Amino acid sequence: MKKSMSVLFIVLILAPLTSQAFSLRGANYLFTTDILEILDSDFQLEFEYVLNSNWSFTMRAGYYRHLEDSETVYANNKRHWEIGARYRFYPIDTPPNLLFLGIGFDNRPQDNTITPTAEIGFQVPLRPIVFSVVGFGGFEWHFKNAPANRWVTGVELRAGICF
Repeated sequence: MKKSMSVLFIVLILAPLTSQAFSLRGANYLFTTDILEILDSDFQLEFEYVLNSNWSFTMRAGYYRHLEDSETVYANNKRHWEIGARYRFYPIDTPPNLLFLGIGFDNRPQDNTITPTAEIGFQVPLRPIVFSVVGFGGFEWHFKNAPANRWVTGVELRAGICF
């Protein structure tokens, strides 16, 4: 355990140097989509704007056949809209490079749900393209059906463009 913790510590310390060594230049604007959702015939677009040297703000909109964190599809294969937002903190390097922690929400108005979420991710901008892996978790709160409240988790594999 000590060996793996020391390797993680060394990686975190050297990560900013790594981004400089590989010329991972920053970007101010990013447009990404989740590849896994496209494979499920769901669609989402995310726009990220870098606010300063440690923070970015993200807005997202999606059009889904599946309930969040579920294989269940909506009745009659109808799609439902989702909107959301995140604030992301980059503790290691300037945004949008490398490790980030995020907090925000997702809202599906047709389902009467709002889901406060937390996320952790890793993002690599290879201008003009960007790749990221995001793990998230949240509590889906139903306004009109309290027994339907539940925890949701998942992983996103995102790709897009940045400039």
